[in-house]
Amino acid sequence: MTHRVDSSLLYELKEFGAVGLEKCINCGNCTAICSLSKEDDRFPRHMIRMAQLGMKDELLGSQELWLCYNCGDCSETCPQQAEPANFMAAARCYAVTHYAPLKIGNLFCKRPLLGGSIAALMVLFFSIFMYGESQTMATEQLKLFGFIPYELIHTAGLIGMVLIGLLSVVAILTMMSRIARVNHLSFKDFFNGTRMNWIRAFWDAVIVQSLGQKRYREECETPENTRVWYFSKWFVHAATMWGFLGLLFATALNYLLDIIGVKATGAFVPIWYPTRLIGTLSGLLFMYGVSALLYKRWKSVDKAHSFSRPSDWIFLTLLWLSGVTGFIIEIALYLPGAPLWGYWMFIFHVAVSITLLLLLPFTKFAHAIYRIVALYIHALKPSAEAKPTQPEAAAAD
Repeated sequence: MTHRVDSSLLYELKEFGAVGLEKCINCGNCTAICSLSKEDDRFPRHMIRMAQLGMKDELLGSQELWLCYNCGDCSETCPQQAEPANFMAAARCYAVTHYAPLKIGNLFCKRPLLGGSIAALMVLFFSIFMYGESQTMATEQLKLFGFIPYELIHTAGLIGMVLIGLLSVVAILTMMSRIARVNHLSFKDFFNGTRMNWIRAFWDAVIVQSLGQKRYREECETPENTRVWYFSKWFVHAATMWGFLGLLFATALNYLLDIIGVKATGAFVPIWYPTRLIGTLSGLLFMYGVSALLYKRWKSVDKAHSFSRPSDWIFLTLLWLSGVTGFIIEIALYLPGAPLWGYWMFIFHVAVSITLLLLLPFTKFAHAIYRIVALYIHALKPSAEAKPTQPEAAAAD
């Protein structure tokens, strides 16, 4: 069976930021230098070959696309300066726009000015919405959840989480269906306990690899490319993720304590109160990670950070704003007299957080979900039981 070359995919990927790909001569150096590339995982050369042949379905249905941590070694050593690491990042951005419904991701990956404007307008809209619903303030009774009704925040948050949850489920199922179609699998193969314990695969994907950063820490990082541990790629990445999850946990725990009546909603608590302490420490870790990521991209400290897409900047900026406004609110809470600017900052913080949440399936934020799914499938190894199609075999040659 022959496969007709479709060059349109290559040009389409260029719109997502893949530069220098036409220089690739398929020498295989990028795969040889990659510490994560194994016998069954032949990225980035395998991915590049798919792009050159126009194998769109195979590219979007490849779990290998999400196993790359963008360490940049392949681009550092590429003899043709084809920038394979940059291609992998562009291909992931391309995949995000095809997995998620509504194709909103195109606005952030291909039309960054429009996408950034939409994000800014969303923040403005939610700020005005919160302000419009706020109650009249009395100077002698300034209460955070009297300024903005708690019920409103609660309801809006639930609606947003349900909506994004549904969109995320659709995107994940789309990704899995593409992987299944390319590898001639069914959905039951992803949860088949007779071939591999799927609970163990889930543990490896979520705890060992995603939270523990095992592959990133032990295989991607080397003494030669790590100057100091706290500025290493894996730690900065992990600090951002751990900090975000800590903030999420503190928020959920605080909400639970409010429901069961342990404390009154919006009541003042000391800095050592469990939820406040967890949130503060997580916020510090989160802000360090995001600030370090922004610095690395701004200074282009290495190949992995030398090609920053506007979608990267939009995502990181929203993360940074959500973190810094959260700390400003915390400072305002402990100042005497409850300064008025604390309430305006709270409105802005909520607006940024809602915007970030609603854009989750359409921005780089989504790669955190897709990577976990890919790591799960990789640990499950269902593709090892499927025979590759002839076009796939051609792509590997």
